[in-house]
Amino acid sequence: MAETEDEIVWTDDMIRWDDVKPKSKDESDEEEEAMFNPFKDPDPIKTFTYRFPRPILHKDKDGGFIEVQLQGYLSDADEVWQSTGVTLWRAATFLCEFMMKNVDLFQNKSSLELGAGLGLNGILAHLMTSEGSTCLTDGDTDALIHLRENVKMNRVKERIDDITCHQLLWGSETSEKFLEKNSRGQKFDILLASDIIYVKSIIAPLWETVQTLLTKKNGIFVMAFAKRRVPVSIEFVLQSAEEAGFTHELVSEHHEGIWVYLFRWK
Repeated sequence: MAETEDEIVWTDDMIRWDDVKPKSKDESDEEEEAMFNPFKDPDPIKTFTYRFPRPILHKDKDGGFIEVQLQGYLSDADEVWQSTGVTLWRAATFLCEFMMKNVDLFQNKSSLELGAGLGLNGILAHLMTSEGSTCLTDGDTDALIHLRENVKMNRVKERIDDITCHQLLWGSETSEKFLEKNSRGQKFDILLASDIIYVKSIIAPLWETVQTLLTKKNGIFVMAFAKRRVPVSIEFVLQSAEEAGFTHELVSEHHEGIWVYLFRWK
């Protein structure tokens, strides 16, 4: 899983804080020393545990439950300011609920998760199906460290080759290179994503990536969007999807402002 050769060192604070010049590593280290907190948790890594009822297709295993354990940081940890993917966000768990109600959608399919972070949705896709392949991706270097470890901890031993993890920076050119290198040019049946929208500058590269990776033969992109204080509305995302050649369907909604959309080629 530690396939770091040819990867680019990149964290999402490089685009999330457009008006703030990123600090160098030396500057960050000096600042941390100056702001040393003796009461800070000496072990900020946390374990998140999720249990889901097993689909009927293999109900006889493990007492009828799928358990996923992930390691990462709490959402208020300092590390999240640099890399949002090192924690879990609420839209991911809501997307899991949709996935568990629509297992047949994923069975015997090739799935890829965009901006996987700690990997909850992609790992669940792997565990809840008996056949098919899953690829988890993220562009953030820090998130990839945790993502790869989480995949190792949760993958089915008999199906190790069915789940992979790679860096993917969004955009048409990078996505085409990714497809050739990691999928032999074979496009994916399903793309997954949750809580990946935080600035407008990522929207065009996102849809370029979806256009490049998603098969036109019944391919679907399932995305969970949570209403947050970010400068991007769901209306803007949906309009951008329309311009990129996709229709959308609202398939699930939570009263706290979380929506799951299905996007299909027009």
